[in-house]
This record gives sequence, C-alpha cells and structure tokens, in this order.
Amino acid sequence: MRCFLVVQLVGAQQTNAERILSGRDTPSHDYDLIHQRIEVRNFDWDATAFDGLVTTTVVSMRPGLDSIVLDMGHRLVVRGVTVAQSGRKPSAGMSSRLSAHFARPGDTLVVRLPRSAAQGDSIQLTIDYTGKITQGRGLYFFKAEPGRAHRPQQIYSGGGTDGNPNWIPTYGAPNDKETWELVATAPSGFTVVSNGRQISDVGAKGKPHTVTWRQERPASTYLISLVIAPLVKVTEKWRDTPLAYYVYPEDAPLARRLFGMTPDVMETYTRLTGVKYPWPQYAQTTVTDFVGGMENVGATTLVDWLPDGRAYQDRPWYRQSLIPHELAHQWFGNLVTTENWVNYWLNEGMAEFMGGQYWGSKQGRLAEEDYYLDEYRQFLTIDARRRSPLAAFNSNNVYSKGALVLEMLKQQLGPERFWAAIHRYLTGHAYGNALTEDFRRAVLEATGQNLEWFWRQWMYQAGYPEFVVTSAYDSSDGSVALTVRQVQMDTLRADTTGFRISTPLVFTGPINLWIATAKGDVRRRLQLERREQVFQISGVRAQPSMVVFDDNNALLKTLTFEQPTPMLATQLARDPNLWNRSWVIQQLSRRVNDSLALAALSRAVRTGEYYRIRAEAALGLSQFPATSALPPLEVALRDTSATVRERAVEALGSVGGDKARGLVVAAWKRDSSYEVRASALAAAAALDSAGSKELVRTGLSTPSYRNVIQNAAIDAAVAAPDSAIVDGLEKILGDQRGAALALAALARRGDTQALTALVRHKDDTRAWVRRWVLDAIDQQVEKTP
Repeated sequence: MRCFLVVQLVGAQQTNAERILSGRDTPSHDYDLIHQRIEVRNFDWDATAFDGLVTTTVVSMRPGLDSIVLDMGHRLVVRGVTVAQSGRKPSAGMSSRLSAHFARPGDTLVVRLPRSAAQGDSIQLTIDYTGKITQGRGLYFFKAEPGRAHRPQQIYSGGGTDGNPNWIPTYGAPNDKETWELVATAPSGFTVVSNGRQISDVGAKGKPHTVTWRQERPASTYLISLVIAPLVKVTEKWRDTPLAYYVYPEDAPLARRLFGMTPDVMETYTRLTGVKYPWPQYAQTTVTDFVGGMENVGATTLVDWLPDGRAYQDRPWYRQSLIPHELAHQWFGNLVTTENWVNYWLNEGMAEFMGGQYWGSKQGRLAEEDYYLDEYRQFLTIDARRRSPLAAFNSNNVYSKGALVLEMLKQQLGPERFWAAIHRYLTGHAYGNALTEDFRRAVLEATGQNLEWFWRQWMYQAGYPEFVVTSAYDSSDGSVALTVRQVQMDTLRADTTGFRISTPLVFTGPINLWIATAKGDVRRRLQLERREQVFQISGVRAQPSMVVFDDNNALLKTLTFEQPTPMLATQLARDPNLWNRSWVIQQLSRRVNDSLALAALSRAVRTGEYYRIRAEAALGLSQFPATSALPPLEVALRDTSATVRERAVEALGSVGGDKARGLVVAAWKRDSSYEVRASALAAAAALDSAGSKELVRTGLSTPSYRNVIQNAAIDAAVAAPDSAIVDGLEKILGDQRGAALALAALARRGDTQALTALVRHKDDTRAWVRRWVLDAIDQQVEKTP
C-alpha cells in the first residue's frame, strides 16, 4: 500500500495523507537499541554540570556495520569510548573492551567499531563524558535561594521530543525501545526518582548516596526520567501496583487529597480499554517551574501547584485535566508510542481524550460533554492562529483536536465498538510503535468498519465544517426544507517546497436532525455529501417548536442557524446536549432587547440542572439592561457552584451601576472561592477604579491558589495606578514576577515612583527579585517604540 503510493506520486504533488502514509518521517538507523546503563554523578549546581557514564547495548541490523551513531548534545564532552563486541552465537561471548575512535558532528556521536559487526551481532559501547547544561536543555538545575519559599534545590530532566539526548547519549527518536538502569549519586537528604523499580539506595548517613532504578519493560528513550530533590514519599496502592506521590515536605498534607484520585483513574482506564495498567509502579513527582506534566514511563513529573482545600471549589486544572491526562499516557504514548513525531497526536490526542472519559464515567454524561466543550473552545482558538491537520509535521492542535476527533469517532462507532477498537490498538502494538494508519487498521479489524473517509478528513486534512443552516416549514404537506451549506474555505498556502495542507471544501458523513412539534418529534439521519444540500423532511405534522441540527453534537463544527427566539428557548429547555445548549445561550445572549431571550436565560440561571448551564446563562445576561439582569444574577451569586458565582460576578462587571458594584464588593468580602474573589476584585476595579483602591491594595497582599487574587489586583493596579498602589506592588516584588512587570509597565508610561522602585531593586539582596526586575525592564524596553 505505502510502496504503491510512493510510485504513483512520482511527478505529482503529494497530499498530506500521501506524505504521512509514505513512511518518510520515521528515521532509519542501523541497529536495534537493547539496553542502557546510565550513571550520573558529581552534580554541580553552580556550573549546571555533571559527569556521566553510559553503557549502551545494541544489536547490528545490517552486515558490515562499522560505526554506531547516537544522538548526543554538543555540550556533552566525551572523555572516552570503549567497545565490546560479540558474534551471533551465544557461546562466543563478548570480546575484550577496546578503546574506540569517535567523532562529534553536531548533536551526534559517531563511534568507529574496532571491527565491523555482522547482522545480529551484539555491541556494547561505554561512553565516559561530562556535561555542561544549558538550563532547560535536557536537565533543569535549581538552587535554593534563602528567603524564597516553596522552591528547594533540585534537578530534573525535561524529556519530551528532543530533551534527553542533551544529557544522555542515546537514540532519540521514538521508534526504537529499550530497557535501562539509571544510577544517580545525589547529596545526602535528596531523594532520587526515576523509572521502573528502585533496586538499591547505598550510602553512609550524611554522605552522598547512590540510588539505582531499573526499567525492565521496553520504552522509548524520551521517557527516561530523573528527579533529584528533597522530597517526601506518600504511598498508596491500586490493586497490586504500588503508587508513590513525591512532594516537598511542606506539601505532604496536600498530597493525598490531590493524588488520591489516581487509583480510581487507573481502575477506570483499565476497565474502558480492557488493558491493565502496564507498568510495575506509578510515581508522580512534583518539581518547580515545570511546564505542566511529563509522562515519563511509570514516573510522571508534574509542576508543584498542589491545591489547598479551598481551591477545590474552583475545579483546579491540576485535578480536572493534568492528572488524568498524564496517567492516560501510560497506555497512550508509553505502552503504545507514536513511531514518529508527525503522528504525535496518537500520544497527546488520546491522552487528552481519556480525561473526558474518566469524568464521564465518574460523574455522568454532562461532565463528559463539559470536558469536551472546554476542548472545543481551546481548539477554535488554536486553529484560528494556525491551521494544521492532526497527523502532520509540527501540528499545533494534537491535544484538543485529537480529543474531539476521538469523541466523534466514539459517536460514529458507538461505545462498544469504539472500545473494542482501542483494545485492539493497544494489544496489537503493546510495547511497540504505531502510526495513524495502524489505528485505522485496528478499527477495521475490531469493527469491520473501513473509515478511510473519516481518517482522510479528520486525521490528514485541516479545518472543520462551518455550517450555515436554514429551515422552512410547509404546513400544506407537513414537511421541513432544511438547507445546509458548508462555507469553510481552503486558503492555506504552500510552503517553500510547494507542499500544501488542505481544508476539505466538503466534509462528508452522517448527521442527525431532531424536529420537535406539539404533535410529536421527528428524527432523521442525514448524509452530508455536497457543499450545499436541501433535505426535505416529511412527516412533520405541526409547526416545529424546535429544530436541532446535529443532535447529540456528533460533529466538530461551527454553526450559524438563525431561528426565532421561542424555538431557541425550547431547545435550551429540552435539548440534553451541553454543547447544543451552550450554543443556544450564545444566540440568546445577543438578543438583549428580546424579553423571551431574557426569560429563557433567567430560567436557565435559576433551574439549569448542571452548573455549566447556569454559569453560561449568567454570563449571557451581561449585556442585558440592569433592571432585567440583576434579579437572576443575584440568584446566581448564591449558587452552590463557585463557577456560577464567578460568571455572575463577571456579568455584573459588564451590567454596571451602583447596585451591581455593591453586589460585586459583597462577593469580594464574603465568598470563599479564590476565583470568585479574584473576579470580584477585577469587576469592582473596572466599575469604579477610584473607589476600589483600598480593595486593590488589600488584594495585592491576599494569598490565594496560583496567586489569582494577587494577579487580579496587579492587573487593576496597572489599569488605574496611584502612589499607594505602587507601594503595594513594591512590597510583593519577592512573591511573584508579575509585580515587577507591573512596575515596569507603569514606569514605561512615565510613573517616576514605579521607576524609582525598579531601580532600587536592581540590586535587591534577593537574587530572584533582581532577575525579575531586570527581565521586566528588558521586556518593557523591547515594547518601547
């Protein structure tokens, strides 16, 4: 199949599907990576340096192999390489270890073998080296800074698509898996966390100790992990699998409430996929200044943002998304790994998708739809910046679009067939690699469905259908004429090679229609085939009270469908689908002079059965007249959901007036939610900046999870500064970099007091404050015309 495509494409421009299916993006190499013993020691925090000794075992995959090429960052300095070789016969054993010549072109290490290896021969290379690390390129070094809380001395690896070869000589691409041992010597009092099982921890009390971890099941090398930090270990179990949560000592009281969801997530994923958690243990380790999470095999590294008890009112991202996502990678990405990075969505899209499946299993259909509604909005934002297919080089939408496309596929197949396909995919490629086409084959083998049309549109092409729909009822024959137009454009330009990503002018596939009337409902399954189609729906015995295009929201899309307000109000009350109701709320919120729209939104605020319906309806009232909007918003301020109260506060900030401001200030004073108080501060300052100065000053010194209240106060201080607020910003310069950025922004506008404060702190005794101040000054200078 792939060879045929390559032959047929000679002299013709490839489509993205043809390019992906050609296999051109999987790199070649001449050996099979078997095992590595990685020894790291002598860590120098001041120099961001260390010493390494890595022994790599490979098997030759061609006759006459005379050199081994490994990925190795150019800042790693090789002191020497020795090689041992064996024949294919087990009785031959390994040869004596000999010194080998090597070269260092770019970010590679080329080792000349003392003698050519035959196909199937084993080769063992031992590389002695020292590394001087550029911060964040492979390893991160952080020194403790006196007076700075919650940031102890530590080192950790970044991993990812290109990180590990910057501290380990290895094969960096994902299409060859190995086992490994990691042996790290760390200072006394520092915990060492890596992959697999901890084998030993040797060292005298008060002296450096050497810790050995062993990864006994094969995985790609980008998943090799190292964390060295003063951590405590909180333990738990899922079935017979040990679980460990490594956190700073001061975070230990917070760990179990956050990470205690882990066994339930593992149980849910095991039940859904039919594949048990595939690794001998699971560790979650928190570190400073991290990007979020990295799914190192059996040992996820996570940012150190553990929520306190109050923060759980606000549905923290850490719990809602991060933990389920990174744990899903242990199946999707670690057990089965993309063969190359252009198919990276197989890792990230599937992991992102699984979070919604967990919450759906745990809390029901609306929670699942809620999760994907967030993904939908993220997808639209990212797609608007740059449009890309799922399977493509440097695709920018592998997370959200991947999750949404898989949710569509689940609706297309139905849950039973979908999970059968997922099971086939995981078991058929366990401890190996896969491509997007392999996933299609798994669907075909498990369900008998050849979804080439689905793959072509949603995996290999870009964009989504943009529908413009109209409907007309004909009472004479009891029918509805539904006109469906797709108006998306294919405007992406070719790159410098002439290659161009395309957006389908017509997305094909089935879509459901639901027409409600006083004399019964009519449901039809329609087939989208052309850019413009008119569907005649018979059997509609009365004037429709509701027309729902894409019932159950089975298709990723945007929709323009102008309908009378009573029909939209009926849909808001009757439609069970959360995306559809959110769409209706958006339509109604624009009809600010329509009393029926106001009544429908107000009713949803008061009686919506799910928090997000009430929250979005409350926000939808933000542009309505104050006399009409205030009563339902006052109700929303008493809602049990912090999210509803937060949206009500945001709406009040737009509604305006003395009463709205009074309600906002009351929320600031009395609400227990960090997010509600932050929104209340922002709204109060926007409504009356002069009258909110004391509130802003208080906010600058008010602690909250992720500094949300302090951030709102900083934004307000920049919007309406005065001398007392500048003093408040200066007092919190040591808390977060936002204060320095705010002072720099004010100084750029001519605030001499802010400038004086910045100059004073350029020589602050606290090193991190000096860094933040200098960075803020640099950023503002760059913005100067």
